[in-house]
Amino acid sequence: MKTIRLIICTLFVFNCCACNGAEKKEMKASEIIKLLKKGKPVQIVNKIILDDLDFSAGNKPFILNANMLQCEIQSNIFFNNCVFMGKVTSNGIHGKTSVQSCFRNNLVFEGCDFRKEVNFDGAIVFGMINFGRSVFRDDVSFNNMAVWAKDSYFSEMKAEKNFSMVYASFLGNLFFPDAHFSGNASFQETSVKGKLIFNNSVFAERAGFDLMEVTGSAFFNYAEFAKTANFSRTRFLHTADFVKTSFENQADFEKASFMNTANFEGVERTRLNFTGTLFANENN
Repeated sequence: MKTIRLIICTLFVFNCCACNGAEKKEMKASEIIKLLKKGKPVQIVNKIILDDLDFSAGNKPFILNANMLQCEIQSNIFFNNCVFMGKVTSNGIHGKTSVQSCFRNNLVFEGCDFRKEVNFDGAIVFGMINFGRSVFRDDVSFNNMAVWAKDSYFSEMKAEKNFSMVYASFLGNLFFPDAHFSGNASFQETSVKGKLIFNNSVFAERAGFDLMEVTGSAFFNYAEFAKTANFSRTRFLHTADFVKTSFENQADFEKASFMNTANFEGVERTRLNFTGTLFANENN
């Protein structure tokens, strides 16, 4: 009899755990917005977010200027191993006015799977950014983003379509080691005050790094560019390493500026266009 009771209790506990697990497996974006509005931290692991997540709805917006409202997010945001079935954005519309988001804390999406568009255009971030090991299955846009943190991580991320980070500003380091871009990758006119690292990254389509300014060291060692790579008019204020970088097509460095050491060891020079390029260091 005791054995039967033990089996029944075990099955009851197992069923409860299974039901709770199924219940917690999926969640709505509105649950996340509620946490943000209460100022509580968002710490979500192993969940499927079913619908669109718009961070600009996470707090009451205030007037930034005549044409723009701003939504301040005070919460620390942490997602790990989550799947986002809908769009993930940081900008929306309040009435007829555009709203942009300002994140006062960390913005972390580690090992996440984004099934639709990701758009953080115009976002301001004071904490760390981390999209490491995440997969973007639709277009990605971080245009005009301003990041004040020491480090921003996109290590081992995969973009299956177009990836855009133009006119962005990073006051710290920007890490893209072992990243893979299946579509076009655009970084035009982005400013990085710290280090810029793209070691071992793969670019299957066009890659645009023109008009950038990198204050710290830049590393593109062992990176692979299958199509054209554009670095024209880019300013490298510290060392720039392109050791054994693979350029299958032409790489354009026209009117770029290398203010310190530039290392192209192991690179096939016939594929490089240095028309009007400035090498300030005589040892280059």
